[in-house]
Amino acid sequence: MRRTLPFATLLLCGCYVTVPLASTSPGPGTRLHVQLTDNGSGNLARYLGPNVISVDGRLLQATDTAMSLSVNTVGMRDGDEQFWKGETVSLPKQAIATVQQKKLSRWRSGLLASALIVGIVAIKGATGGTAGTPGGAGNGGSPK
Repeated sequence: MRRTLPFATLLLCGCYVTVPLASTSPGPGTRLHVQLTDNGSGNLARYLGPNVISVDGRLLQATDTAMSLSVNTVGMRDGDEQFWKGETVSLPKQAIATVQQKKLSRWRSGLLASALIVGIVAIKGATGGTAGTPGGAGNGGSPK
């Protein structure tokens, strides 16, 4: 169990970057970052909360008039983020300023995973690899 825990932790390491959409109509399940207009932020305050400027989540459905997301986080004007549990929110097209796709950055994720592995190895070396012999220094003979 202790040997597999670090590798399981690596699966959780993932850095995402926001990039322009590859197509004008992303498919369901696509991770999106939606920037709201000022009017959209005000109109959606009863659903999202006050001062929300962005919504991150997975696309459930897109129509000509609205976009439904399973929401992971909402960004606030003061820079804070609020984490959601996948609640569904419908965003009218007129409330949306920009839509970008969130993609896994393999380079950043690899760098983070490498740093995690180096940290684990360093901690293991500092705690387990330098332990002395039970009788103290010397050649292991009994004390006289």
